[in-house]
Amino acid sequence: MDGSVRNPVLRWLIYGHVLVALAVGAQSWWTSLFLHEGALARRYAVAATLGGFAAYGVTRLARMGTKEAHEYANLKWYKANQRTMYVLVGLAGAAAFLLMWPLWPRIWTIMLPMAALTFFYVTPFTFRGRGIGLREVPFLKALLIAVVWSVVAVAVPMRLDPVEQAPMAIIGFTCMRVPLILALAILFDIRDQPTDDPALRTVPLVFGVRGAKIAAFVLLAISALFEVVFLHGLGYTAAALTILVGYIFGFVLTALAKPVRDAVFYAILVDGVMIAVPLCGWVGVVLG
Repeated sequence: MDGSVRNPVLRWLIYGHVLVALAVGAQSWWTSLFLHEGALARRYAVAATLGGFAAYGVTRLARMGTKEAHEYANLKWYKANQRTMYVLVGLAGAAAFLLMWPLWPRIWTIMLPMAALTFFYVTPFTFRGRGIGLREVPFLKALLIAVVWSVVAVAVPMRLDPVEQAPMAIIGFTCMRVPLILALAILFDIRDQPTDDPALRTVPLVFGVRGAKIAAFVLLAISALFEVVFLHGLGYTAAALTILVGYIFGFVLTALAKPVRDAVFYAILVDGVMIAVPLCGWVGVVLG
């Protein structure tokens, strides 16, 4: 059908955005492990997974009637499975809504600004034929993705801790997660370099692929250092070692990244780093 991903399971993981939805849940779940009581945060992690699947699904289904629906493999797949996806996206969205409803009073002050930022970035505004707005700010694309992801996966779960967390603690822990997501966002910018609008001024468009890789390497190293120091401080010596396996995986992928649309490399392996890092850390927590 699409010529790029033949395996039906991989199609669901990639084109159905199942893996990226699981990554949202994995990152949120990782935060919940270090709260005083993480039951509400784990409930949120399930809701975030379902909500992520539904959100991506809505954007794809909304593009079914456009001309580009015949140009992209993921949209072709969605069109071929349109009826099934309407049902699954609807069910996932409803389940996420029900799970989130009791939590909303505690998190809406964080979630709404993130939704507004995302809307004003993804929507292209023009004035007298010239682009205006957030999309025109150099380097903002990857940074905005990293900030929104980190807030959703760290700040929101921390707000659900029954023992109220200090605002500066929430900000600090959220900032610790930014380098990891930012590094991976830069790798996706490398993928998109040939097709991205030069006005976006992404890192690889400005500094080239080599410069973008160096930036991603540095950010991954900073993130790994944060995690190791954090886990050592809590006494999780084994986890401070095992989590490095996830980061080594990220370093290898950074070295191999190229400006080509390899669906498996980016949508499975690179996105998979967001699952691999907490998973490797969890193994160490269990062992230690």
